[in-house]
Amino acid sequence: MRITITQRGGLAGDEITLAQVDTATLNPAARKQIEEQVAASMARSRPPADRAIGADLLEYTLTVDDGGDQEKTTWVDDGGAGAQPIKDLITRLQRSEPR
Repeated sequence: MRITITQRGGLAGDEITLAQVDTATLNPAARKQIEEQVAASMARSRPPADRAIGADLLEYTLTVDDGGDQEKTTWVDDGGAGAQPIKDLITRLQRSEPR
């Protein structure tokens, strides 16, 4: 499973890649934990109609490519708890990336 998280918005509005991990390169325990966290995060995302609107809000997009099947989910960080699952996943993936 290849996982990519990008961020766009804020004052500059540019899109940047925050994390990119191929779980096939991880040890089995880490792979299982990250794949479970990805599934849980995707299940907690809100439909587009429920998202906050604002040009300077940060938007996170989680892209999961699992054997050719690609799924994308987006969160808007409005300062509330709704974006916390994706923020936690970003932290976890950044720690898993090779240095």
